[in-house]
Amino acid sequence: MSHYELWEKVRFVLRNSTNERTYTTWLESTSLEAIEDSAIGKIIKIGVPGSMYREWISSNFMSALEKAVATHFQAPFKIELVINPLNLPQDPPPENLVPGGTETTEGSGNTKENQRKDFLNPEYTFGTFVVGQGNQFAHAACHSISERPGDSVNPLFVCGPSGTGKTHLLNAVGNSVREKNPNVRICYVSGERFINDVVTCIRHGQMDRFRRKYRESYDFLIMDDIHVISRTNSSQEEFFYTFNSFHDSGKQVVVASDKLPREMAGLEDRIRTRLEWGSTVDIQPPDIDTRMAILRYKAEKAGVYVPDEVITLIAKISKKSVRELEGNLATIRMYAELRGVAVTMDLSKEVFAATINHQKEGLTIEELISRVADHYQLTAKDLKSVSRVKTLVEPRQLAMYFARKLLDSGYAEIGRAFGKDHTTVIHAETKIKKMLQEDMDFKSIVSRLETGINNSQWTSM
Repeated sequence: MSHYELWEKVRFVLRNSTNERTYTTWLESTSLEAIEDSAIGKIIKIGVPGSMYREWISSNFMSALEKAVATHFQAPFKIELVINPLNLPQDPPPENLVPGGTETTEGSGNTKENQRKDFLNPEYTFGTFVVGQGNQFAHAACHSISERPGDSVNPLFVCGPSGTGKTHLLNAVGNSVREKNPNVRICYVSGERFINDVVTCIRHGQMDRFRRKYRESYDFLIMDDIHVISRTNSSQEEFFYTFNSFHDSGKQVVVASDKLPREMAGLEDRIRTRLEWGSTVDIQPPDIDTRMAILRYKAEKAGVYVPDEVITLIAKISKKSVRELEGNLATIRMYAELRGVAVTMDLSKEVFAATINHQKEGLTIEELISRVADHYQLTAKDLKSVSRVKTLVEPRQLAMYFARKLLDSGYAEIGRAFGKDHTTVIHAETKIKKMLQEDMDFKSIVSRLETGINNSQWTSM
């Protein structure tokens, strides 16, 4: 493993073990300068921007650094912080700003060092992404973009709830493009980082350098959590012109958000329309089959045997996101290792007892459809029919809405239950929410029906 690859993995651990502000301010600008032999083992020299950073990290984050390094470096080691002025501090600003927390000298062009100055996670590739019903279209769109960047859809907007794989796909695009063309200059940046760079450079009068770097130094722009730029007018202004620079030059732009452009409060219309120029792809929480596939992949990668019945159990209680899946898998692994026992169903039931006791074991989409149909004196077959008469459309949409709200089911999973496309489910959910706001009588009906469903039998597994 190269120094670059090792430190990218360590930085990934650091990013996930600290809050965003702490990571961005103090840890993002670290670098692996050297690994040297010594009598006690290895000396790992970590570069920091200046003496203030060295003192602060040494006093506050040395333990976090040691733990992060230990996850990917098994030999005995000691960390030594060394000053590397080429790293980017947040304040004061560097002479030459580069997104992602590092910098190069002016005119460095396409040197290998410059090409690697991004924060792509090498572990996030298309090969490690588990494709399911809720993410297959987003996966296909991102893969297509990586094959022909700038030639078709531009921009590509990936939208979905937190923890559904948006960041993985964005990194996969960048890694795929980099693999095909090592000389490509990729700017991978979070919306939060973009705001921080704008604010820092405004404060120190460095906007000319900021604009040159963001608009002239890269061939490909990838921005995660773009919705946060709506917080400030200055960041929107800079993104507007940065986007125009990339788009007008035929350079690819890929962004991700947990909100659609029209749902971003405070976002300027001129930015909203540009984000809607290309294609928007939806990514939803994984259905149970996909959750089980992800768990099997994660367990195999970690070298841990997890019985199928435990895989099924964790998949059932982890409905919201991939992060929840990974967290529950890590929890059962930890308990098994602490007790020195194998992962078993009995252990899993003990560990997840509180969660299991609050799962509605018998309530499935099919049962929910039947309950809504009974309320309207219809049949489940009626709600699944292709008929568009109003007496069927409203109950059908309500059943779809309840499947989302009460079961946390994905759009694709609900669509399959009704024989519909996932976009039909999205429309149904939007329509019912609007009716609940505008029609008090309808709201009362829905409330009573929901209460009846919630009062149904709750059982443990």
